[in-house]
Amino acid sequence: MNNNPSIIPAYYRTAIWCLRITTALQCLGIAGRYLLATFETESPVYGLLFFNFGIPEYAAQFIDDLGVYGCLLASGSIILIGILYDLSKQRLSDQSINRLRSLDNVTLAFIVLWTLSMAIAQTIRGDLFSRFTLLEEAVRIASPFALLFFLMTNRLAIGSRSHKWASIILLFATSTTFAIHGYKAIELYGPFVDFLLLSKPFGITIVSNQQTAEAFLFVIGWVDIILAISMVVLRWQGIALYMAAWGLLTAFSRITAGGLDAWPELLIRAANAGAPLTLFFLLRGKSLCGFTKNNITTKKLI
Repeated sequence: MNNNPSIIPAYYRTAIWCLRITTALQCLGIAGRYLLATFETESPVYGLLFFNFGIPEYAAQFIDDLGVYGCLLASGSIILIGILYDLSKQRLSDQSINRLRSLDNVTLAFIVLWTLSMAIAQTIRGDLFSRFTLLEEAVRIASPFALLFFLMTNRLAIGSRSHKWASIILLFATSTTFAIHGYKAIELYGPFVDFLLLSKPFGITIVSNQQTAEAFLFVIGWVDIILAISMVVLRWQGIALYMAAWGLLTAFSRITAGGLDAWPELLIRAANAGAPLTLFFLLRGKSLCGFTKNNITTKKLI
């Protein structure tokens, strides 16, 4: 057991930055899909407001643009704020730190609200599988929410209530997303089959026919479900690291199947890899330091 007190803040600061980068990439992906991409469209929120609630088109478009442009600004601001914390914490006054913290909290709260709104809108307006959208996109909503919990104070208290809740939120959201993806794979969800058939990383064909793709997908689905359950029950670092690698690979399949124009689809799924990677750092820090309820270490977070 390593009782070096410097290890805890190092691993947890890495976890915080992992969540920051993940959330920033996700926001950039949202802006890309609904604003910057070649085939940009309105978000599900626009459709819900205009078609379902009967809100005037200009008002629905304004709210949609507000959310999308907000995500674009948020993608840069949460990184900039983190850099300012790290580089200037010795020179910033308490008042400046409090202002930055308030901006951080407002930005993250906005991201949570908008990602949740899009998931709810997609649930109401989507296809048969859309009834699972809130569960499928749980990790996208939970990543900025967990980061908000971690940053509730300017000190990181290992074992504190906010820390425990943030870890639990991230753990169950990650496992839920993987489980739903696994279920959709077992059900041979059409777009998943297409990704396998169309993906040609480095010009290499993964599968050449639909029957093989469906067989692969069935196995992949059960593996995802087993991983999701194992992560909740065992909470092993290796499982978290595997889930991060698999999450990145499946997100990147949007590029290998759809080309570089599909970059927003890759970025919007950043949490599929970033959340389990954050869990890895959290579990790694806990394991190396071997802290218990009677051995709580408090260190500067920012």
